[in-house]
Amino acid sequence: MKNNRSFPSKRCAMAAIALFISLSAHGAGPRLVADTFTATTANMTPAGVNLRMQVIQWQEAAARTEVVATLAAGADASAPLAKLPTVGYVWPNGSPVGYSVKYANHTPAPDGNERVTLVTDKRLGSYDFKGWSAATAGGNDKPYSVIELELDSSGTGTGTFSLGAEVLLDEAAGTVALKPGGQTLLTNVKREAGQADNKSSHP
Repeated sequence: MKNNRSFPSKRCAMAAIALFISLSAHGAGPRLVADTFTATTANMTPAGVNLRMQVIQWQEAAARTEVVATLAAGADASAPLAKLPTVGYVWPNGSPVGYSVKYANHTPAPDGNERVTLVTDKRLGSYDFKGWSAATAGGNDKPYSVIELELDSSGTGTGTFSLGAEVLLDEAAGTVALKPGGQTLLTNVKREAGQADNKSSHP
């Protein structure tokens, strides 16, 4: 009888092991995140909001081209953009709701610097009662947001997003960028510790 009573516990243990193996095989949990960046809003309203930007995967050229073509649809881009694969999230501090990232690209420079470009399916601040604003509004009429981070070789830097800079789309090259000279709206930009080697993994 003792052996019979031990069967359920053995089955539970085996089920737990199988679940662990299954989750590991699918890269569950933190393993899904390829890169994480943090930043703080500045020179805008609201200022001092901490953002956490998680990239699940850096996209290949074909996927980026599809996103740029969708953005080129203009005001009608929001709905089809939401249907594209999600490759990351942007989480404002204290908010239970994040923004889905549909475009994720990073470009390393020979000197060790790096530019990170992300596009969210909704405009940053659109979940807030009062929308986000800046003294110099760039692409504030867009239904999405483009984020650009400029990092040095140590993984720190500054950034901005389309609230304060014009969005530039290059359908032929399949790239999206912000017009140079835009106002700095993101300070204290940092790559999360432990992920510094990810900057070399560019498709």
